[in-house]
Amino acid sequence: MKIKNIFKQKKIIIGVLIAAFLGFNSFKLYDDDDDFELIKNLEIYHTLMRDLRIMYVDEISSGDLIKNSIDKMLENLDPYTVYYPESLIEDVRFANSGEYAGIGTEIDKIDNFYEITNLIKNSPAEKNGLLIGDKIISINDKLLNNKSIDEVDLLLKGENGSNIKFEIQRNNNKLNFSFKREIIKEKSIPYYGTINNNIGYIKLSSFTQNCSNELKEAFISLKEKQNINQLILDLRNNPGGLLIEAVNIVNLFIEKGENVVEMKGRVEQWNKMFKAENNPIDTKIPIIVLVNGQSASASEIVSGALQDLDRAVVIGEQTFGKGLVQTTKDLVYNAKCKITTAKYYIPSGRCIQKLDYSHKNSEGKAISIPDSLIKTFKTKNGRTVKDAGGILPDIIINSDTLSYFVENLIYNKSIYNFSNQYRNKNNQISEPEKFSISQQDLNDFKTQVGKKMVDYNTSTEKQIKEIENLANIEFENNELNQEFNKIKQKIQQIKESNINKYDDQLKKLLEYEIVKRYYYEEGEIRYSLKNDKNIDKAIEVLNNEILYKKILLNK
Repeated sequence: MKIKNIFKQKKIIIGVLIAAFLGFNSFKLYDDDDDFELIKNLEIYHTLMRDLRIMYVDEISSGDLIKNSIDKMLENLDPYTVYYPESLIEDVRFANSGEYAGIGTEIDKIDNFYEITNLIKNSPAEKNGLLIGDKIISINDKLLNNKSIDEVDLLLKGENGSNIKFEIQRNNNKLNFSFKREIIKEKSIPYYGTINNNIGYIKLSSFTQNCSNELKEAFISLKEKQNINQLILDLRNNPGGLLIEAVNIVNLFIEKGENVVEMKGRVEQWNKMFKAENNPIDTKIPIIVLVNGQSASASEIVSGALQDLDRAVVIGEQTFGKGLVQTTKDLVYNAKCKITTAKYYIPSGRCIQKLDYSHKNSEGKAISIPDSLIKTFKTKNGRTVKDAGGILPDIIINSDTLSYFVENLIYNKSIYNFSNQYRNKNNQISEPEKFSISQQDLNDFKTQVGKKMVDYNTSTEKQIKEIENLANIEFENNELNQEFNKIKQKIQQIKESNINKYDDQLKKLLEYEIVKRYYYEEGEIRYSLKNDKNIDKAIEVLNNEILYKKILLNK
């Protein structure tokens, strides 16, 4: 290993690090003892890195080593405080804007091939004929055999307008494609439309830049062109994003001047109250907000603020419970760090943060805030709400649970593979709302999957196997083994009988996956609306004015 000027800038590096810390925004938030600990440990860290570079048996990458050490350090804080070296800055930009230069695909490794598992409508990949299920052999003449998914992702992305070449395997045929990368903008609103003529429906999938204006435009279009007089805002599976976009969306439906959310952190100067600063577009239209356990952060600000202000009825499952705010700070050498700097509090005064990252259990995992510390608050109309556990809907509807049998067919890619084959055999299908597979299609699926339909281990079988092994050690009894075999045979019989028991679940999943091959994300949403008990309940509440007002007025 070539060593050059290892020690030359030692004092300068440590001095810069210390000065950067001690001069951090001129805030005095530490004591002199902690200053000494910082200086001492930075010196130790530097000498350790120096000795590793000189003495370690194999050549090491200082950048990788330091990145790993930073990641491990931040893991002890919370999952949202993250370091981004210059090489990952594109990920930060995409998280905020929803834009990147690429081809508009999602990929996954399936049976030793990287396959296209999703496409964005009108993306370069979709326009040039790539299909879900295509196996990628090479990108720009580079074979993908031993590459990680991150390396493949980097090959897919590049300069806007740059050329990209593919060798694809489809139905045992090898195909070649060549086209240009474009700016890909993932839609924050993949679909909006009407239900039952007068009810508007808007699906918001993320809180990226300008999504509040997109939602405003969608709402105005529904109101002026479709004459809607009620609205369903769907925030299910929305992980959040930019706080200011959440504030702007709430602002669309509440009076100017109302409090929306307040940030409170350790640095007093960063504390801020966000109010509705703009004129609303509609403060009267009845609104239902749909949420589930994957609705987090900005989704919880919108649903929680509208609930606290008694402006909307919330339906679904209890939300994720992320009440933490992150601030992105620029570091040297174009690196960045996203730091948790505050907690947010919605209009009733509650913080919905579920986990306490300052206290960990014996396994080092954050603990839930105990029931004894959970507080109650009041909405604008005096309804009781609680903190420390996400947003609890006004009407709780739990998601359907898939059978172990059906989950296995998802896990082993049986449904995915059959849907790809269906797409290859059929150039088009009916509209998502009308699409349905035939009984023959369902039978063909069962025939094709065959033994895989029952070739899986349930939790019960795994437990029985462990008990059987233990019994053989302790008893060595053939009669006992015979009893175990009878139980296993009975379980197998039950599994085989399940082949026809869950036809309804199988049919819906197959239809959902097949629709995705033709109509992409918009099609998935349109199809799912006809089999959605949350939507059914929302329609029921909206069509019952007395019930809707009773919920919000606490009467």
